[in-house]
Amino acid sequence: MLHRTSFFLFAIILLSSRALALEPEQIALVVNNTVPASRKLADYYAAQRHIPTSQIIELSLKSPNPAIPAEDISPADYDEKVVPVVREFLAKHGLEKKVTCLVSFWGVPLRVGRRSLSDADQKEMAELKSQLEGIRVDVEKQVKSTEELAAQLDPAFHAGAGADLESLARRAEVGLNVILRQLVKITDLQRRGEVYTSMMKLVRDLAGQPAVAEKLSQPDFWALAPTKPPLDEVIAARDHSAQVQKKMNEINALAQNAETRAKSREFFKAELGTLNLARVIVAQIKTIDNVESESAFDSELALIWWPPYPKARWELNPLNWKIAGRLALPSQTLMVMRLDGPSEQSVRDLIDTSIKIEQTGLKGEVVLDARGKPATEPYGAYDQTIRNLAELLRAKTSLKVVLDNRPGLIDEDSETNIALYCGWYSLRHYVSPGEFNPGSVGFHVASSEMVSLHNPKETGWCQNLIKAGEVATLGPVAEPYLQSFPPADEFFPLLLTGKLCLAEVYWKTTPWASWMQCCVGDPLYMPYKLHPALKPADLPEVLKPLVQ
Repeated sequence: MLHRTSFFLFAIILLSSRALALEPEQIALVVNNTVPASRKLADYYAAQRHIPTSQIIELSLKSPNPAIPAEDISPADYDEKVVPVVREFLAKHGLEKKVTCLVSFWGVPLRVGRRSLSDADQKEMAELKSQLEGIRVDVEKQVKSTEELAAQLDPAFHAGAGADLESLARRAEVGLNVILRQLVKITDLQRRGEVYTSMMKLVRDLAGQPAVAEKLSQPDFWALAPTKPPLDEVIAARDHSAQVQKKMNEINALAQNAETRAKSREFFKAELGTLNLARVIVAQIKTIDNVESESAFDSELALIWWPPYPKARWELNPLNWKIAGRLALPSQTLMVMRLDGPSEQSVRDLIDTSIKIEQTGLKGEVVLDARGKPATEPYGAYDQTIRNLAELLRAKTSLKVVLDNRPGLIDEDSETNIALYCGWYSLRHYVSPGEFNPGSVGFHVASSEMVSLHNPKETGWCQNLIKAGEVATLGPVAEPYLQSFPPADEFFPLLLTGKLCLAEVYWKTTPWASWMQCCVGDPLYMPYKLHPALKPADLPEVLKPLVQ
C-alpha cells in the first residue's frame, strides 16, 4: 500500500489494528513440546473453551528440568526457534488474519534475555553507521536538487533547514509538493514535460520505482504526464509494486541476522530509493542495539507479524485505546496472554475457577492501596488513578470500596471478601492484604514482580497473588518503569462493565509492547459478564466508546 497523502514515500505496508471482539476460534495456543505438561494444559484449556486443537502451536525449547521449566530464553533462540515457527504455523493453517490472540502455557519461557553485542555485532553496527552517513549525503544532495527546482518554479519558496534524516524527508516532501502545485500552472507543454520528467526522477531517486508507479496510477497525476503511458504499462507497474511488497514480506519473515539484514538493504537499494534505504539502516541499527533489550516473552510475541523493529526498550502498543487509529503502525499486533503459575495444578485450578465464576459472577469488595502522593508529584500520577477508581466506584456502583491512602501498605490481612485489588509499593515482598475470593483479579504496582512464576522461594507479588486465589494478575519480568502499567482507572472500570474479556481489557489499557509487562489469566475470562457492576454509560467519557 502506498501512502496517498505523502507525495513520494513508499513504505512497508501498514495494516490498521483490528477491532477487538475475541472469540475462541480467534485464539491459538503456544506450548513447549519438551515439557509434557505444557501440551496437556493446552489440550485441557482448548476443551474447556472450545478452541480448535488444530490451533495449538508447538515450540521445541530445551528445558533442563521439565518439572520446573526454564523461564528465560536467549534472544538468539527467540529469533530462530520462536518467531519463524509461530509465523509459519499461522501462515500454513491460514490463520494470519483469523487469530488475534495467542496464549502461552506453562513450559513456555517467561522472559527474553538482554541482547548482547558480539564482536560481529559491533562490526556490523560500525559498518551500518558508515553506510548511513554515505547515504545521508546522497539524500541531502537529492533534497537540495528538489528545493532548487521548487525555487525556480516558485520564487516565494525557501529551502528548509536540518540535515538529519527526518528533516531531509520533510524538506523533500515540501519541495515536491511545491513542484506539483506549480506544475499544473505551466501552460507551455514542453516546459511542463521537462519539469515533470525532473520531478519524477527525484521521486524515483528518493523513494524508488514503486512510488512512481503509485503516482502514475492516480488519474489526476497521470494527466500531467507529457506522454501518457499505456494502461497496460500502468498495470504492470502496479503489479511490480505488489511483487516488491511480497518480497519485502518474505525477507522480513526470515530469522533476523546479519545475512538477512544485508539482503534487506540490497533489496531496498535496488527498489525503494535512497531515503527508504536510509530508514531501513536506521531501523537495523536500532534492532542490533542492546540498551534495555530484555522483555517479557509474551510482550515480544505480540509483535510476531511486525517487520524488523528496534529491540531496545519498548514500542507503543497499537491496541491501546489511546493509540489505536492515531498512528500509522506496522502490521497486525496480537493480544498475548499466559496460562501459567506456581504448579501444573495451579494452572488447571485457574482455568476451572475462571469458567465457574464467569457462570455465577464475581462477588466481593474492591481493595485499593494508594500512597497518599499528590498528583503533581512524579509518582503521584499513578497514585491518582487509584483514587480516581475509588471515586468512580463509590459514585456509580454498589460495590464496597476500601481505599487506603497512607504512604505505607494497607494493614496485613486486614480485609476479607476481596474481589478486586490494586496497590503499591512493596518491591519483591508480598504482604497479604487479606482473603481473596475465588475468581479475584488484581495486581501490585512494583518492579520485577513476575521475575518467576515457578520458583518456590519467590517473594514477588504475581506468584503469591495466584497462590492466594487470584485467577488474573499482571506484572513486570524486570524493571518496567511506572508508566508501563495499565492505569487503575482504565483497567478495572472496563472489566467491571462485563462487556470485554480479560485479554481485551489488558491490551486496551497496557501502554507498551516489546517490554516487561505480562498478564496471567484466561484471555476469555469475563467475571462480570452476567452481573455487570458498572454500567457502560457510567464510564468516564473517554472510555465509553471502548464498550459500545
